[in-house]
Amino acid sequence: MDESDYKILEILKKNARTGYSDISLEIGLSTPTIRDRIIRMEGDGIIRGYAPILDYAKLGLTLTAFIGVTLNHPSCCREDVVMTLRTMSEIIEAHYTDGDEDMIVKVVCKDTSAFLKLLARITSIEGVGKTRSVISLSTEIFHG
Repeated sequence: MDESDYKILEILKKNARTGYSDISLEIGLSTPTIRDRIIRMEGDGIIRGYAPILDYAKLGLTLTAFIGVTLNHPSCCREDVVMTLRTMSEIIEAHYTDGDEDMIVKVVCKDTSAFLKLLARITSIEGVGKTRSVISLSTEIFHG
């Protein structure tokens, strides 16, 4: 990775649809060189994919929350809990942590009623000991 690779990544973070030729003009490298660098970064797993960034509020999902999940016995039930969490479309991210909770999941819901129903589903999963929730009041994005 060199300075040009980092510049390419910054451009793609802002708009993953930016074409090779546009990146080429901005960085000052040839279009084939830009293409080769991006293909290399994809092959190396630095660029893992391209996905749309959704505006959940415009989809009617106006409540964003973070739920800390503490497992009864993390070593024996983690995979089963994760498999169940994956079936819940409201959960958009899950992070294993070394803090007070074993996991923190980011969720989006229509409203507080839907959030409470989701929370009940999560707490009823076998292996989940307790949860702790924090509702987001607003979101600021500093880096793509």
